[in-house]
Amino acid sequence: MPTANPYDLDPETHALLKIETFQGKFTTRDFVENMSKNLLKHANPKAFDPKPFIRTFERSIDELLKLRETVTEQSKDLEATVQLTEAGHRKKLHELKTTFEDVVHSFETLESRINEVGNTAIRIGEQLETIDRQRLRASESKDLIEYFMAFNKGDISRLDDLRTQGTEGQFKASIIARRLNTIAKEVDIPGGEDAGARIEKYCEILEKELLDQFDKAYRQKDKQTMRNCAKILQEFNGCESCVKLYVNQHEFFITKVNLSQSNEFLTSSSWNDLPNPQVPPPPVDQGLVNLYQEIRTTVKQEAQIINVVFPDPVGVMQVFLQRIFAQLIQTYLESLLSHAESNSTLAYLRSLVAAHTATKELVEDLKGLDMRQKGLSDTSYSDANDESQNSGTIAEILEQCIRDLFVPYTEGDRYIEKEKKSLGELYSSLLLQFTAYYTQQKQLRAGSLLGRAFNQIYSNTNLMDVQTTEDDGNLSVNYAMLILKIHAEAIRRAVKLSPFTELPKFAGVLFYVLLEYIGKQYIETALDTCLDQISVMDPKSELHFKSFSVIKVAGDIIHLAQNHFQSAILPLASPSLTMHRDLTSDKNRFMMGVENKINSTAQKMIDAIISRLNYLLSRQKKVDFRPRDEDDVIASLATAPCNNCVECLKKVHASISQCLDGKNMEHVLTEIGNSFHSMLLEHFKKFSVSPAGGLVLTKDIAKYQETITIFKVPKLDERFEMLRQLGNLFIVKPEILKSVLNEGYLAKVDIKYILPYLQARTDFKSAGIDTLLGATIETGTGERNFNEKAKARLAAMGLNISLGGDYLWS
Repeated sequence: MPTANPYDLDPETHALLKIETFQGKFTTRDFVENMSKNLLKHANPKAFDPKPFIRTFERSIDELLKLRETVTEQSKDLEATVQLTEAGHRKKLHELKTTFEDVVHSFETLESRINEVGNTAIRIGEQLETIDRQRLRASESKDLIEYFMAFNKGDISRLDDLRTQGTEGQFKASIIARRLNTIAKEVDIPGGEDAGARIEKYCEILEKELLDQFDKAYRQKDKQTMRNCAKILQEFNGCESCVKLYVNQHEFFITKVNLSQSNEFLTSSSWNDLPNPQVPPPPVDQGLVNLYQEIRTTVKQEAQIINVVFPDPVGVMQVFLQRIFAQLIQTYLESLLSHAESNSTLAYLRSLVAAHTATKELVEDLKGLDMRQKGLSDTSYSDANDESQNSGTIAEILEQCIRDLFVPYTEGDRYIEKEKKSLGELYSSLLLQFTAYYTQQKQLRAGSLLGRAFNQIYSNTNLMDVQTTEDDGNLSVNYAMLILKIHAEAIRRAVKLSPFTELPKFAGVLFYVLLEYIGKQYIETALDTCLDQISVMDPKSELHFKSFSVIKVAGDIIHLAQNHFQSAILPLASPSLTMHRDLTSDKNRFMMGVENKINSTAQKMIDAIISRLNYLLSRQKKVDFRPRDEDDVIASLATAPCNNCVECLKKVHASISQCLDGKNMEHVLTEIGNSFHSMLLEHFKKFSVSPAGGLVLTKDIAKYQETITIFKVPKLDERFEMLRQLGNLFIVKPEILKSVLNEGYLAKVDIKYILPYLQARTDFKSAGIDTLLGATIETGTGERNFNEKAKARLAAMGLNISLGGDYLWS
């Protein structure tokens, strides 16, 4: 027995060195741990000896090398085997592919043969069908000839027998009768006249019999019998006679045919509001509402019956709807509009648009009808032309009905001419008192252009006989708003009733009517009259300030008209570039003309105020500033002309502040204040002023200054402060004049330009003021030429200089 080799591997380690160890999941770490497991058990933990590990791993490596050689040899053998197997597989695949291609080719050949057989079968089937049809036609022709010959002999028993064989027999009999009738009329057969007459009479009898059956079934509400009769009558005249019978005898038409003659709309509670432009358009006529509601209910009920009974439901519903629109709605609408027009054009238009809106709603409701399409016949006797002939959808039919209904009222310019007429009537009525007032104001110039224009427009009314008051001549924003409200209502009607392509033109037509009345006959009439009245104002008479009120209201109305144009007119004209341009241009031209007249009126009124103030100042007495009694001076507050001017200025301010605002008010008050200031400067140079009179003069100036402060215009306050300081020259002692002249506004003015006022002092010579001031006065008119430096100082004070005459601030 051989001895064990100490360097041999232990059995557990040797078991690890097999091919199975390296199959599946393998990690080097686990392999080394398993190899070292037994060695670690016997190792001395205190003195590590590596030799056992070295020997074990060296021996293991030798075994692993042997194992690798064995595996390599096996792999080579397997690779050789795989190559042989793959070669055999490829050969087999090639053989299978060749076989598959042969099979596909065989199937294609078979499919081609099958298709040939199928085409042959189809051709045979078509030929058989053609032969069958020919056979059937020949059989039918043979039957028709036999029937015709029987009719020629006066024998109708065979066709009568067929007719009595129920609904199907009756249907076939009707087809044969119709065909026989066609043959008799179209084919010239010797001796066939008698047969033709008998056939025609037979058809009439058969049709009448069917109609009687339909009528009886209709009254008994027997839908199935009605359906059978309608189906058979379709063979005679497309069921026309049956449809007429159904529609004509419908209870709805019988009970409603005289509806319009009952004048139900006269009982409507809102009828009295129709011609009144100051109330909103009333609701739709109640009689029309009731009629439309009955139509909705009736049509929806009849749709169910028609779908069941008639072969062509759409065609029957078309006749039914056309009868409703042409007979009931049109008749009612004609009576309604005729009665409305006899009341007023506005009542007519309001009724028209309300009826149109209600009718559109009715049409939209009825468009939802479910009318089924179906064939007309289902027997072998049916002809090719027996298929349903759809005459149009329900929606198309209804749209055509509403177009036909309103064409008499909207075609061409009929509608827009009515709108023009209505606006003319309403505006003429609204402006009657206003126009009568201004016509009467013009009576002293009866031949004037304005008077002739009024007479032409209101030729049916004697304006001179109309009772008017002063208030009738006033412009009114409320009236203007009513005019625009009426116009806006007309625009809304135009949008609903006008074709889209005509809407820009119609909007332009309506806008020009508005311009004619609210512009020329209302605003411009008031402004023109104001200009005439201002022109004849007498400065000696008390002023009236109505013109400022006219200016204010005219401006407000123009603003409203502009907003109306932007919101209501311009959007409708936008689709037409030409109309958009023309309307904008004409509107701007109109507004510019009104603004020019407003400015002219304001300027003429300013001139009239200045003339009045100038007249009041001209009433100043020469002795007002040279009083004899100083006690009267102390007691007096101001002179009479001053009080009158102040009262006038206060009235001017009150009127202007009520009628104008912003820059417009400031501009007018500034111009009046500047002119009055210049007037006073010139005024005070005309009077001799005594020491006591100087007190009177300064009181006048103080009152003027106090009054001007209510204008609240800073530039005017500066001017009148300068005037107050100038007034002080009349009351100070001669010896302090120099100091006064060197203070405030007066310090900026050369002494020579103040001399005219100093010369007005009664003590100018006696007190030696000329010598005191060192001034040199030329003989005659005095100094007339100013140096540039003095002009600059005056300009800095906000004063203008007039070079014509003495030294003036204007």
